[in-house]
Amino acid sequence: MSQIKIAVIDDATMIRDLIKKFIRQNFTNAVTFDANNGQTGMALLKRQPVDLILCDWEMPEMNGEELLVWARQQDNLKNTPFIMVTSRGDKEFVIKAIQSGVSDYLVKPFNNKQFQEKVGKALKRHGIKIEMSQKPAMISGNDSLSVLTGGSSPLTSKPKPIKKAPAKNLTKGIALLRTPNGELHCALQQLDLKSMLGVFKVSDYMPSLLDQVSIDMEFRKDDEKKVMRINGFIQMLKSKDENPNSQMIQVKVFFTDEDPDKRLLISEYVGQFG
Repeated sequence: MSQIKIAVIDDATMIRDLIKKFIRQNFTNAVTFDANNGQTGMALLKRQPVDLILCDWEMPEMNGEELLVWARQQDNLKNTPFIMVTSRGDKEFVIKAIQSGVSDYLVKPFNNKQFQEKVGKALKRHGIKIEMSQKPAMISGNDSLSVLTGGSSPLTSKPKPIKKAPAKNLTKGIALLRTPNGELHCALQQLDLKSMLGVFKVSDYMPSLLDQVSIDMEFRKDDEKKVMRINGFIQMLKSKDENPNSQMIQVKVFFTDEDPDKRLLISEYVGQFG
């Protein structure tokens, strides 16, 4: 069976590593080529024929939508499956991507099963033969990449389906944490360019250590509403009190985004939050 050539374009090194890891785990006849922004992605696509493009939306120099529009204007890429991999799951962004010619949309955070289904479906739809791995993907706690897999320990019970609440404006100092299995609101305690420390109340849904996370925070500057959406993973979970019945959990999220625009937004937010 011939190789499937997949382009992975994302400015966050850890996200690229995660995607390439999932590809290795699920598609044994696939080979990957990666780029760290839209400009280098364009250069990659000019010189390297590919069967599938997995691309982030928010990137410096050239974003995913701009790269998608360019790709659809190229004779050799206009029909190539293009999956937008992004935390921007808002309806307006999905519609915008569809209008630009996207093949499918994978919203961060995502787990291995969701990734396998999206990629497998896109390849099959375009008549590309795939060779699926016969072994279940194993996640080692000592694997440096496992921090992004969102996988739970075998001893952890299967999480209950979580109904997502309708989108509402977030209060200053409150962050919305979304994982592959649910979401919760968290009160900020500390925030810098590398991480966030917060606290949340115990509820029906409890995230897991090392879960992949997308964080939403809002603030206003010059009467303009600004929304930060940052990707990361849960680095720490602990009871806020020295009590087994504690109802408050402290969480630390380490950011994986390397986009300078997002770092600027964090700086602006810290200036107001502090």
